[in-house]
Formats: sequence, structure tokens, C-alpha cells
Amino acid sequence: MNKKFVFSMWTYNDIREFTLDEIDVWIDLGMTLPMLPTTYIGRDDPSILKPWLDKAQERGVQVIVNYSGMSYGDFANLGREKYIERVKPLYDALASHPAVHGFCIGDEPFNKEALEASLETLKVNKELAPHLTPYLNYTGATEDFPPETLGGRDLSGWMKHAYEESGVDEICFDSYSQTINTGGGMTGHLTALRKWKEAAKAANDSELWGCLLSSGHHVYSPPDENLYRWQINTAAAAGLRGVLWFRLYDRENVISYYGSPIDEFGDKSEAYYALKRCQRRFNNHYGEIFMKLRHKSTFMINSDRGVFPTFTEGSHDIITKIRANDETMISFFEDENGDEFLCIVHCETRFYGDVYVHFDKSKYYLSEFTMNGKVQTRPDGDQADCEINDAFVEFTPIPAALHLFKIVKK
Repeated sequence: MNKKFVFSMWTYNDIREFTLDEIDVWIDLGMTLPMLPTTYIGRDDPSILKPWLDKAQERGVQVIVNYSGMSYGDFANLGREKYIERVKPLYDALASHPAVHGFCIGDEPFNKEALEASLETLKVNKELAPHLTPYLNYTGATEDFPPETLGGRDLSGWMKHAYEESGVDEICFDSYSQTINTGGGMTGHLTALRKWKEAAKAANDSELWGCLLSSGHHVYSPPDENLYRWQINTAAAAGLRGVLWFRLYDRENVISYYGSPIDEFGDKSEAYYALKRCQRRFNNHYGEIFMKLRHKSTFMINSDRGVFPTFTEGSHDIITKIRANDETMISFFEDENGDEFLCIVHCETRFYGDVYVHFDKSKYYLSEFTMNGKVQTRPDGDQADCEINDAFVEFTPIPAALHLFKIVKK
């Protein structure tokens, strides 16, 4: 398991466009598991990656190797034996390097044949290097595929089947509708978070990542800082443990994509610094502790989306009531000792809010965690207007803010 919340990105650029200094750029941006630029089987000897892996190890990160020619589409075209013959030299040369997390094996299997090929490709890559984790990204629309496409299963059934068969324990899916700037777009994204987390839990509680959006294209707008923060914080609150961004670099020959953190001229855009602040702040405060927590449940208040159940009296035996001005996401987690945590995300991306958390003060208090638990603050929970045995904690979140509390028994 990764020690910090995963931040990564799709890197379509040819590796020959960069020097090793680009690794420093990724780390400055807050990437914890970057994807290497594209290399090509038949053109690039694996030795070309040795300096990249050495530099990554020196900087303390692992990477996803992105070799064109080893996807599930290549598996389908070549068959198992020829596919193994093609990719085994890459594993022989690179798999033992401590900076390798895994190899990218493709994006968005789109029909029954592609899904079946992706499963076989996961299995082969896991067989070749059991200690590595192949990276596969599913289209978020997989949740809407008919049962016949999923082998007679629903999404959870397919993921349970695929990840028990392959032995892989990381799942990634993409979701972009949150950037359409409509309430319906955000509803669709939150629905995807819920359905995919349910599927990951069914698949032996596999670690779940979301491929989220950093490039404007089609009907999707490039995010501002508040929307970057909203994407990260709602993902964490829904139980995800990683975010990959589509994508990091704009490219001169792809003019319908724009607003990425690094533009087509190689310059850092406004988005670069917005994303940097969001990623590094999140990992400074929560990136280690969230990797140690198990997601239990999620609720909403002030929401008519119908995605998560409404938090009401009786939803939790300790937290008796939560009040807020705006739509708010409420999740409960548990650590390895059985201690419970309350995560609250202010889902408004434009305005500050007010949140009041009521609890039984005779038995518990809330301790707010920041700096990954190095700073634990017990807010005042004994306001005068509370009923007997009831207290509340009040705080004012910034747009799209996340607050994490430990529920402490007295």
C-alpha cells in the first residue's frame, strides 16, 4: 500500500521531449506516484528508463512506467504467448528497480471483448511481476454497461470477478462531469464515486483511485483552485486513496484541449500553482492518515441529489446532529485500532460556510486532526445553548474544504 495519498497524472508526451529535471517538476507539483512520459516498444530499449528510475528513487517516489505497445489492445491482437514474448524483456530489465510501481496496460476498455482482454492482461502482468501493480484505467461509464457486457454481472460483480481472478488490488476509473459547471454534472460525479467505491469494496476492498480532470475539452471546463480542492476532498471523503489527473501537459498538435497545468509551450499555467497548492496542502494535512483509515459510510445534508443518504437523527450513535448552511458531505472512517473518524467536506465551491456538529459530551469529544495527526486540537464543545449531555463544535470552512475529526471516548 502507498504511504501517502496518490497523486499522479496521464503523461502522453514522448519521453524524448524531456530531461530528467522533469521529475523535479512533478514532485514540486505534489505528485507522489507520477506516470513517466511515453516510451515505445521496438524503439526505446528499456535502458532508456534506468536514469529516470534512479532519479525517482533518489527523490523518494515510485513511478508508473508507460510503455506503448503493452496494452490490453495489444494483448487482444497478439494473443497471450506473443504478448508475453513482447513484454517480458521490459520486466526482466526494469521490474526489480525499487522505483517501479507498475506498468500501464491501457485506458477505458469499452466493450465486452476489451474488458475480457483487460482482465487477461492484468493477470499476465501480475504473473510476470507479482510484487508490482499494473495500472489500468476504466471508463466511468462502465457502471452503465449492460449486464451482458460485464459477463452477466453488474459493476460490483465484474470488479469482484476481475480482481479476484487477477490478484491485483488497485482499481482506477475516470470521471469528468463535475467540471461541466452544472448541478447535474456534480451529481453524476458523486454518483460515480459512490458506485465505484461500492465496487472496490466488493473486490476484496481494493484500493480505489479516480482519474479526474485538469484539462478543458469537449463540454468540460478546466478547474479553478476551488474545484481542484473539491475534486480531491470529495474523493477522499468517498473513500478513494488516489487521484490521477487527465492530464498534465497541453500539446501543440491537440488544439481542442486547454487549461492544463503546463501549457503547450512548456510554461507553467495558473492551474499549475492552483493544483500544487491543493495537492501539497492535502498531503501535508491528510495524505498519510487517510491511507490508514477504512471508509465505513457517507451521508449528505442540504442536498437533493439523492446520491448518498441524508444524515438525520439516528444515522450515527455518537454524532447526534449536523447543521450547515450549504450542501455538506459527511463520512465516517475507522483506523486499525477501531477508533472512529468523522470527515466533513463543505461542498460549496464559491462561498464560505458554517457547520455545527452535535455530539454526546458526556461520553465523547471531538479532536480535529491536521498535519497528519501531528496537531490534534480539541475544539470547544460545550456551548451554553446546548441541551444536557449535548455539545456542538462549530467551524467555518473555506469553499470545498475538508475537516477531519477523531471521535474520542472520555
